Amino acid sequence: MQSALEAYQKFTKFEDGPNPMQEELFDHIAPKKNNPALLLKAPTGSGKTEAVLIPSLDSDRRLFLIFPSRSLVDDQISRCEEYLQRASEKTDRPYALVVDRGSEASRTVFENGKKLETGKRHLYDGDVILTTFDKFLYRFFGFGEPKKSYIFPFRIHHSQRHNLFCFDEVHAYDQVAFVNFERLIKALYKVNLDMVVMTATMPETYQKELHFLDSVDYTTETEQQELERCQSRPHPNKALKYIAARPKEVTDKICASVSEHYKSDKRIIVTIETVKNLIPAYKHLKEQKGDENIFLYHGRLSNQQRKKVYGELKEREDKNEGYLLLTTSAIEVGCDLDAHLLITELCNPDSLIQRAGRCNRKGKIKDAEIVVVGNKIPSFLSILSDEKMEKYLEKLHQQNGKNLNPNDILKLMEYVPHSDYRAEVLFDMLYEYVYEARLENKPLHDRGLVITRSFEPSITLTTKVPEKEVKHRPENDVGVSIQSCIARGEDDESINPDFKVYQRFYDEYNEEFKFVELTRGGSIYFKELFVEVPKSYFSEELGYIEPPKVFEYRGERGYRQNLAYKTTDENGKPKDIWLYYLKDFEKPTSEDMTQLPQTEPISVEPEKQEGIEQLSLF
Repeated sequence: MQSALEAYQKFTKFEDGPNPMQEELFDHIAPKKNNPALLLKAPTGSGKTEAVLIPSLDSDRRLFLIFPSRSLVDDQISRCEEYLQRASEKTDRPYALVVDRGSEASRTVFENGKKLETGKRHLYDGDVILTTFDKFLYRFFGFGEPKKSYIFPFRIHHSQRHNLFCFDEVHAYDQVAFVNFERLIKALYKVNLDMVVMTATMPETYQKELHFLDSVDYTTETEQQELERCQSRPHPNKALKYIAARPKEVTDKICASVSEHYKSDKRIIVTIETVKNLIPAYKHLKEQKGDENIFLYHGRLSNQQRKKVYGELKEREDKNEGYLLLTTSAIEVGCDLDAHLLITELCNPDSLIQRAGRCNRKGKIKDAEIVVVGNKIPSFLSILSDEKMEKYLEKLHQQNGKNLNPNDILKLMEYVPHSDYRAEVLFDMLYEYVYEARLENKPLHDRGLVITRSFEPSITLTTKVPEKEVKHRPENDVGVSIQSCIARGEDDESINPDFKVYQRFYDEYNEEFKFVELTRGGSIYFKELFVEVPKSYFSEELGYIEPPKVFEYRGERGYRQNLAYKTTDENGKPKDIWLYYLKDFEKPTSEDMTQLPQTEPISVEPEKQEGIEQLSLF
């Protein structure tokens, strides 16, 4: 085994070698005799990815890099490609990168320093696996490609190669997602599989649930100062400015703050919580400034547009050019942006620290600043009690005009992890069937249900459903919360009849996905639903501004929420199709953090699928 310095000189272009955190991780991971189970706490921009990637390459491990979202996976692709290409040049064997992000998957091989042709089939046969938490859960439980899905659990649990499972940005998991995450970590730990769990802002109450992991903490003041000295960060601080404002004043004051600070060569990120408020601010500033360096990014843009915008932002940063980015929370976690100024609507303490990580990320921007606007967090997002909210505002007032002290703010995050017995039972039953051969749980696995983030399902918006998905994907497909597509009479909302709802299923006989109009009701969990909207409803630049109202609210029964899709039967007569799902125990998360729809449904005949009822354990 090489030393950490030798390995970093071999696989990277680092001139100064590894920093202290990277050296410590190398000593944990690189020796093949070691069995690491670590909780790494380190600030954003400290090189956590390299801290697990370089020792994995040095010790010939298969590294799983598991992220909360597809955008974070996309953000890591070029970085991993660079390291694997360099590794293939320095050694006498090829390296493979697998990218598995839901509906899209690829396997790219690097040999003798060259990138070979990319293929789609992978089956986790690679040296580095980039994937989302949702997709990894599907693979973990053996769902996916028909007739080959069993290979995924085999390579996860029983591979002859030493696997290392790295869960990054884990502070993004909450509610049902944290239940699944905790269960998954414990399952891997019990069978002695190696893992590193990485976070920058996870509250202590959540860390206590992972007490069995060995802690490596570089978030203390002393350790951070040591990292900064090694990283050559001449301007590590960023000033905080707090502007109190009532909810109705927030957007106007944000726009005024942008106008005050705007320069064409300055990189500015503006974060507003909802798309509804974000779009008018974007239109106003674009009309006012008229520059080509103003960008929009949110969760209801098409995947292609999000990639395009993020690519242009990164290109401008590489050229040291300016931009003005207006975004929701969709871009706050993990994305490698480095702005001079961050202007944000008041948000939860952990979100504020995450957003602050996009400002002066590399510690080389003089006079970097964070501006926080507002005196109230939107009720559907707030995790703070009234008492904690008062203390939070007090902290912001105290730090106003001074350098941001994230540790002081993070002390307010004392909320306890979400507990949901339904998610716990579901995970345990699936695990018992797949890994312990408990055949009584087979019917549950056959139904192909995994609740990854929330019991509130998602639905996919599209401007055109393809006749055959073998050759064509749905146009401009974007996943949104089904809750946002329900019309409520008390809010004077009504259903728009121009929208059609389709169901996608896998035809085993023809081995292809098919779309049919929704004709029967039942549990939404066993129906992959798509809403086809007129093309005029969608803008490539702005995305889906408003989710379409296609379902009518029909009341609640216990934790079951009922809704109806109003359509017509074969004779043209009005027909109501009743559907239902289970409510979360707690309030939903941000509109940009909704559960993505399952993209590889289990093969079920359509007439069988329609009659499925909800599981008795719910």
